[in-house]
Amino acid sequence: MNDRSSAFSLYWPMSLTLLMWGFMNVPTALALFEMPPLQLLLFRTAIAVLILAPLAIFRDGMLFPAEGDRVTAVLMGLSGVFFNNVFFFNAMKRTSLTNVAILFATSPFITAILARVFLGEKLTLRRVLGIFIALAGAVTLLCKGDLSLLAGLKMNTGDLLELGAAFTISVMTILGRRIRRTPPITVTLCVMLTSFMATALTIILTNTQLNFALSPKALFGVFYVGVFASAGAYMFQQVSIQRIGAGATGAFLNGSPVLAIFGAVVFMGETISPIQIASAAVIFLGIFLNAGGAKKA
Repeated sequence: MNDRSSAFSLYWPMSLTLLMWGFMNVPTALALFEMPPLQLLLFRTAIAVLILAPLAIFRDGMLFPAEGDRVTAVLMGLSGVFFNNVFFFNAMKRTSLTNVAILFATSPFITAILARVFLGEKLTLRRVLGIFIALAGAVTLLCKGDLSLLAGLKMNTGDLLELGAAFTISVMTILGRRIRRTPPITVTLCVMLTSFMATALTIILTNTQLNFALSPKALFGVFYVGVFASAGAYMFQQVSIQRIGAGATGAFLNGSPVLAIFGAVVFMGETISPIQIASAAVIFLGIFLNAGGAKKA
């Protein structure tokens, strides 16, 4: 019983993050149908700041990170939220959704390498095996079992941008392990505030036109992305990084395509093949091998 409770305490934060990020594709699409990407990024970070600020005051007793953590938190906001979203949104315009998803599946591998180089996290045979099993499962899932599609995968500008998105979220995960004296809520508040300010400045400099005449569907998309995929998911990600480390936390990102496809089946009536179901099982086996041996920090 104690082992089960310990495992639950270790993995529930990133499991919850995975759920919130995994189901965000449909709400994001609803919002982006009626507004430019920078507007959605501005709204999502603004909502997150409004939610996190009172929580930081009443729960943590602080609005800003401790002195030694401030620069790290700002860099996390720039890399993992602002640049990550800019790269991702622009990649969506320049390459296929399949390419985007396949290339983002490299993020756990990038995170594991960076964690080994900069944090000294051990890269055991079990973890290496888990990384490649999960990556193989993700590729098979997204190709619907037709691996011949990989032969036609040619790197273009959009693909390079998506690799940039995978790299920046990995950088944020690594930086999160450097936070020592600031609670996760306050860290996430600083991350979102940094991204909000960078986005607002970019909108002003690029003279981006905003649309405020939004339908209920678009407003729902903004609400979900701001409340769950931003304030909630990033906060629980920071909790996970402190509990199980950067590499193990990054491993969970391979589960995002599984939930995205499941969400498309439930909410958009798309179909899923037996090979995709089998691929999903392979992905979670890889995640278990990669993150399952983590110990509480």
